[in-house]
Amino acid sequence: MTDSQQLLADYAANGSERAFQELVARYVDLVYSTAIRLVDGDAHRAKDVAQMVFLDLSRMAAKLSPNSRLGGWLHRHTCFVARTVMRGERRRQARERQAMEMSALNNHPDTALAEIAPVLDEAINELGADDRDAILLRFFERRNLRSVGEALGTSENVAQKRVTRAVQELATMLRRRGFVLPAAALATGLAAGAVTAAPAGLALSITGTVFGGAGAAGGIGSTTAKVAVLAKLKLGIVGALVVAGAVTAIFLQHSSKAKLPDESAVVQPQPDQPETANIPDSQPANPEIAKPAGNDLPRREPRVRIAAPPIVRPRVEPVRQPARQSVLVPETSVSDNPGLLTGRFSARSGSRVRIEGTSNLHDWQVESPFVGGTLEIGPGFPLEPGQALEPGPVQAQAEVFIQVQTLKSVEKDGRPYSDKMDEIMYASMREDWNPKILFHLVEMSLEGATNYNGVLQYKFESRGELVVAGVTNEITMPVFVLPLGGGKLKISGGISLKMTSFEIDPSAPRIALGLIKTGDDVSIQFDWVVAARSVPSRPAQDRLVPLVLDLPAPAFKGTPKDLKLGPNVEPLSDKPRAPMMVPPGLTNIAPGSKVKCSDKNVPTDSLAKLTDGDKEASDQNILFLGKGRQWVQMDFGSPQQLVALVIWHAHNLAKVYHDVIVQVSDDPDFVGNVRTVFNNDADNSSGLGVGKGREYIETCEGKLINAKGVKARYIRFYSKGSTESALNEYAEIEVYGRQAK
Repeated sequence: MTDSQQLLADYAANGSERAFQELVARYVDLVYSTAIRLVDGDAHRAKDVAQMVFLDLSRMAAKLSPNSRLGGWLHRHTCFVARTVMRGERRRQARERQAMEMSALNNHPDTALAEIAPVLDEAINELGADDRDAILLRFFERRNLRSVGEALGTSENVAQKRVTRAVQELATMLRRRGFVLPAAALATGLAAGAVTAAPAGLALSITGTVFGGAGAAGGIGSTTAKVAVLAKLKLGIVGALVVAGAVTAIFLQHSSKAKLPDESAVVQPQPDQPETANIPDSQPANPEIAKPAGNDLPRREPRVRIAAPPIVRPRVEPVRQPARQSVLVPETSVSDNPGLLTGRFSARSGSRVRIEGTSNLHDWQVESPFVGGTLEIGPGFPLEPGQALEPGPVQAQAEVFIQVQTLKSVEKDGRPYSDKMDEIMYASMREDWNPKILFHLVEMSLEGATNYNGVLQYKFESRGELVVAGVTNEITMPVFVLPLGGGKLKISGGISLKMTSFEIDPSAPRIALGLIKTGDDVSIQFDWVVAARSVPSRPAQDRLVPLVLDLPAPAFKGTPKDLKLGPNVEPLSDKPRAPMMVPPGLTNIAPGSKVKCSDKNVPTDSLAKLTDGDKEASDQNILFLGKGRQWVQMDFGSPQQLVALVIWHAHNLAKVYHDVIVQVSDDPDFVGNVRTVFNNDADNSSGLGVGKGREYIETCEGKLINAKGVKARYIRFYSKGSTESALNEYAEIEVYGRQAK
């Protein structure tokens, strides 16, 4: 274990301020010089990036492998943070200027490093692990060849050869980007100017930020410290922090209990034409695909009845109703007599939730377009426009949910605000332990029809249990039901609540060192679109259920205008993907498999990222494989019937991965009995056959593939770089199946 690894272990185990201060002092120049290149020389932004990188290090220190080379990790993470801040724009602008600047680079090697700065770090990241470590140790950590050899576990002579080879490989990478620079000139430029001294006092400032006000034990993952750094970016970003920090927790005003195992995922809103898996040998039905984890169950105390304050609405004139036939409503409750429920509805696309609040800086708002759940109704519930109904109690029960990570801070016009603010919001809402906002409808009573927002709708008074951040409260609120025809309903409403009712402190004294104060009152408006579900007429053993996927948060919206797409690329849809219909009882068998890959430089423990359940777009969750055609392979130990496959490549940016191929076999070397499940290699550039599938833009939904019940013991997933990088990047792979008969 190196000295740096020992310091990191000391900090991770004991929260040692001295150890962390020493790490910052050692690596602050590396991080700052990398950042300033990636932010076009903006010193203030480079300092902000450096602050974020070391704050992330303080938060993730305990999760890093004891054998991680800290210099390499910091360099990669600095690139990730800077790229997120800059949104990739600066790098693309630099590429447009490459052709005109090539000649100048050849004639002036002394200024080459400044010219290639926009693409230098990207090229370094595309090197193999050995070459990348050699470059960083020699030129960025500024070690002599003997020290490089010791760090790489080899001799000084071998280290010199590795550095020479790495510089030559880096020169080749730059040449592919249009910068023709001799390896000798590149080495001279790196030695002279690869590292830029950080401003005086930055290391001390970072250490003070991490430990300031948090106590000796509060350094790791300190929300206060991170918010303080973010607050320095600009006033607007600080305001977003408010939204995220305390506000977010409030949004949760319209959600459900953890009941619907077949509905409890962001993918739930769905079109009317779901894909059906063609699977032989279906097993008897299981009532649910997967039961909610214990952490999903709401904490039921304290329970407080909150009377909803009146909501200010535009004055509307009552509408005369035609003569109505009274409907006798039995006094027996729905739960006691479930046979009274005659209609079943599930969530569809078109839903929306918006939460608004105030702070001492400016107003804030968060939104989510995903509202999942189910509704069951009995007689007396409006199903068609203009239907004549008698006011009074109606038979209805609903379970509604919102995944916390679908909430996003937005501008007033709905444009995304800040990903960093969203992270703070999730932490404030204790999302790790309470990933969903839940609402359980207890009772509804029809009050009549009204001209709400210029449309004739039915007004109800509802009562239910709202669970936010693990705290349950009883609420009452008015809701409006608009029959859309064709078996669809739109349910709308709003309510004003207090954050303190859900044990959320609106004053937020730890946010931004106490500079930001958030108002206690928040308002919530929602539209929930549901559609009737047909009751299956087939035998129980043949029933299919939706495949429920736990999706990560989206990292971007829409297709960037500068993303060049070929004719074989699927257009990016603005609607949630329809769930695949599969036999009940399937499980994700990937976590129990043995995983290996084609890149020999990837440590064995890194392969665990493929099946650890963490699919977020952050750099630390991504498995990086080398350039060219690469694969990862799973061994299930015995033949399995494979039904559905989901691949999440890195989805931090809109990008298209090339030559995505999935094959199965009973031969571990994939020589005999090889069958192709998916292939989008249209020109056979990977040599595995011409594929009929289409390329696609990677998103948080991943690529869902129907395996059609194929039976095999081994499965391989191929790729060949992307439009963003020559590297092959994976975040997660899930395989749904069962033991083959």
